[in-house]
Amino acid sequence: YQTCGVVSKEIDGVVKEHKFIRADRFAGLDDAVDISIKKGIQLVDEQGDRIFG
Repeated sequence: YQTCGVVSKEIDGVVKEHKFIRADRFAGLDDAVDISIKKGIQLVDEQGDRIFG
C-alpha cells in the first residue's frame, strides 16, 4: 500500500480537488490509511485554500 489521497472542497459552487501521492509504502492497509489522512490534514494546515490554486 502507498500513501495517497484527494483533498477536496467546494468553492463558489465548484468542487476543487488536489490529489497527492507519496513514496511511502506500507505492508498493511490500516497504516497506509492512517498516514494518508494525516498527510491530507498536514497539506490543508500548511497551505489552506492555496492548495487548489
